[in-house]
Amino acid sequence: MAETYFFRPPRRMGLVYHLLAVLLLAAAGALGLLQASLAAVGPSFLLFVLPAVLAVSFGPVLLYHAYSLWGASYTLERDGIRLQWGLRSEDIPMDSVLWVRAEAALREHLPVPWWHWPGAVLGRKYLRDGTPVEFLAARPRNLLLIGTPGRVYAISPARSEEFLQAFQTLAELGTISPVAARSVYPVFLLSRLGHDRRALVLLFGGLALSLSLLTWVGMNVRTRPTITWQAPTAQAAEPVPAVRLFLLPVLNAVIFTTNTLLGLFFYRRNETQVASYLLWGVGLVTAGLFLGAVYFILKA
Repeated sequence: MAETYFFRPPRRMGLVYHLLAVLLLAAAGALGLLQASLAAVGPSFLLFVLPAVLAVSFGPVLLYHAYSLWGASYTLERDGIRLQWGLRSEDIPMDSVLWVRAEAALREHLPVPWWHWPGAVLGRKYLRDGTPVEFLAARPRNLLLIGTPGRVYAISPARSEEFLQAFQTLAELGTISPVAARSVYPVFLLSRLGHDRRALVLLFGGLALSLSLLTWVGMNVRTRPTITWQAPTAQAAEPVPAVRLFLLPVLNAVIFTTNTLLGLFFYRRNETQVASYLLWGVGLVTAGLFLGAVYFILKA
């Protein structure tokens, strides 16, 4: 008789939603930057830059949720239950599981995090008695609840009935050696980074250069109306509004943010940390190159 059962949440709709949203944000950001490079100074420039800012702000969040949904799993073992959702994982010893039941069996309305979308119902709410409910689910309804002494977990296996039957079977068998209780949150990466001098130098060095780039551009845009945008050639380039110089800090922010988040993804494992340092180093060098580009543009 199998003593391990593996379940996935429903993923298709959530993955389609996330990937389409990322593609739309990327397309809107790229088109906005293109139009901003041609726009004159004024509200139209800021309007065209806005999609790029939104893409930088929300694109990484959507990509992380898509990654989390793709790898999400609920594993039932004779000695415990393992929940995995992105960088969040929870190992619950079987002797700490008080009950597993469908949401419909709950005697009160289950509050759902108000900020959720297909494939990402995450967060914490509280029952009437103050018991916290942590959501690791792909849908807001038809959930299964796992009760423990200090918390309830709300999950959404695609085959809910099979999950309940498997739990009943394992509960009847009894546990031999309960798994060790373990809770891992995404913030553990920040703790590791805090003790890694090389990573801190690369990250804060790139951030310092990026902020310097933004500050330098802002100071010069206020004092000069135009710049020579194109590289000098035999034919003199026409001056353009100096506000277009803000495109360089925006492009740098896109690259720096992307490299930082990709680096954090590889930093989780010791064997791939070299890729993290490489990405963060590229972010540092890129910011330096943009600073050099601003220098030559202003010097022209």
